[in-house]
Amino acid sequence: MSRLEFRVPVALPRPRSATLMVALATGTLAITGQVAPWALGIAALALGFVALRGEQHARWRTNAWLLNAGLAGCIAAASALWLRGALAIVALAHFAVLAQALQLLDTRARRSEFLLVALAVFQVTIAANLTDSAWYPLLLVAFTVCCVWTLVVHTLRAEALEAGELGAAQRILSVGLWRTTLLASLASVAFSALLFPILPRIRSGAIFARGFGSGIASAGFSDRVELGDIGRIRQDASVALRVETLEGEALAPAQRYWRGLAFDRFDGRRWSVSSEPPIPIYGDPEIGVDLGGPRHGERIVQRIAREEMTPGVVFAAGFPTLVRGGLGRLVRDGNGSVLAHSTTGKRAIYQVVTHVPARVTAAKRFRPQREDVSRYLQLPPLDPAVAALARQIAAGAHTDAERVAAIERHLQRTGRYTDTPPALAEGVSPIEQFLLTRTEGHCEYFASAEVVLLRSLGIPARLVNGYAGGHENEVGGFIEVAQSDAHAWVEVHSADAGWVASDPTPVDLRLAGADALRSLSSLGDLASALELWWFGNVVDFDRGHQARALRDLWMSWNRWRAEMRGEAGGAEPETQQSSDSEPGSEIPWKWLAVGAGALFALSRLRRLRAGSAAAGLPRDYARALRLLRRRGLARAPATSARAFSRAVAEGISPAGAEAFAGLTEAYLAERFGNARAPSGARELACLRESLREAASGPR
Repeated sequence: MSRLEFRVPVALPRPRSATLMVALATGTLAITGQVAPWALGIAALALGFVALRGEQHARWRTNAWLLNAGLAGCIAAASALWLRGALAIVALAHFAVLAQALQLLDTRARRSEFLLVALAVFQVTIAANLTDSAWYPLLLVAFTVCCVWTLVVHTLRAEALEAGELGAAQRILSVGLWRTTLLASLASVAFSALLFPILPRIRSGAIFARGFGSGIASAGFSDRVELGDIGRIRQDASVALRVETLEGEALAPAQRYWRGLAFDRFDGRRWSVSSEPPIPIYGDPEIGVDLGGPRHGERIVQRIAREEMTPGVVFAAGFPTLVRGGLGRLVRDGNGSVLAHSTTGKRAIYQVVTHVPARVTAAKRFRPQREDVSRYLQLPPLDPAVAALARQIAAGAHTDAERVAAIERHLQRTGRYTDTPPALAEGVSPIEQFLLTRTEGHCEYFASAEVVLLRSLGIPARLVNGYAGGHENEVGGFIEVAQSDAHAWVEVHSADAGWVASDPTPVDLRLAGADALRSLSSLGDLASALELWWFGNVVDFDRGHQARALRDLWMSWNRWRAEMRGEAGGAEPETQQSSDSEPGSEIPWKWLAVGAGALFALSRLRRLRAGSAAAGLPRDYARALRLLRRRGLARAPATSARAFSRAVAEGISPAGAEAFAGLTEAYLAERFGNARAPSGARELACLRESLREAASGPR
């Protein structure tokens, strides 16, 4: 008979910690955004019922047939989700939430809490594969404490019932036991955190795919964009990018642009990318890939954490020349946009080197074209008044650069920025209405209008989507770019400079519209900074980060040892971090490991001191005994100090024997003569050197 079979069933109410444990486990799945609201609602109703009614023994709560029917319903609901195309792990998450709620309502006598705890642990494990939220570790710590306390309470109650002394369990469940449980749980979490950097890294792309609740975050960044898409995105204040500038000067909000996709085909309502096969970019992004882009303009190095997006656009502050990070295979489309399709629907973090594109400032940048750019002159059938307007605006210009600048100024001066363009008149395209009737709209209308006007004059141009502006997060020291910072601008082709950026949207109105939706509270900045740290240093901690962290830990350990030995190399300054290394990932883990080592050393030192104090031994004499013990010369309990000193003298050199005899006499004087023993550092050093020479010499 097993121990579980022998145990007495417990029909007592579950502790409050069990209800809290279930709530925390369900909360870890709720923050993933993968569980449907109806399933979370059922779980919330069950938790609320138990919190209000407790373990009230209603007949339906002990009816095995009814409870088994409920379990069958949980299985059927999860299976239906899977059959409709949901990922298996998402269907399992729904089953865990529903089955956990059902188990919580079950008040039948139970021999263990294994099923309740197992379902809760199952939920937390699934959540670990579905979320990268910074809230997860906090929920995990609280869950661990509640889980351990629930198991302790049930075990003590079962043991007390077997002994026939239920009151004994109540006496044991004291504040002291709760404190011990709390400390043990926190210690296990801390130990797990220390193991995290050295555990093997295993990644599974399937479990991070989009599930329920996919928002508008990816709209505007597909290969087809309709006028009005960005206006809808700009109503969303959720974070899209977090950008740290590692090299180069920080730009003003009006000069910050992160290029995403460029579009060359326009039908009067929609922009699209020509159907050309993407060009593969060879190389491993984990090491770094040279993209060979243009290198004119100011060089800037940034670390970008991109939220979930479709497709996997690699954003950069201009044209990227080098990119490094866990992006998988890279490709480039015909308009120069870089994509990492393996990051579609996932968060991604990477380093990118760019050269900030120049604005339209000099006529020498626009000489006659030397390559075929005819597709950037394509126009849909439009009212002839559009071409007439373009000629009218550029009438006084003598060069293409002056024509571009004139059109940009005209749109900025005469256009009115709004995220809610006027209703479209029947039979008129949006761009015709914007140019010829009411010049009102958001950035996509302004940019489309400039491209149309430029192409009407024979100047190659295309529309670009991305982000611009952003909010400075003072807590984390990075730029926080929201969906409300989505923006469209123009790139104009020059034979000398390539593609040159131009932005006809009134910048003050654009930034004002984005800031109106953003919360600038310090608490929000702190939460965003924590989330970035959690994603960059835990969720995205891959084998490359692991190797660098362990390397830095080894180098720090060697430097510390050199400093302790007083070697010259220990005083050398630390080598400056390479510009190609992953910033923000090695340092936290390095200091975490160093801190853990320091704590271990301190605890070891306290233990040694405590042991010496308990034995009444001076520190130097205790160290001498340890040195001799390593040589096989251990003092027996019945042997006096002087007798042991004479025995030692027979096995070591005369100098060492004399040094140990001096330490022995100092120990006896302190113990029996009430005189504080003088420092024995010199004698201890002599003994150590004598033993070292004996170990290295001929036997």
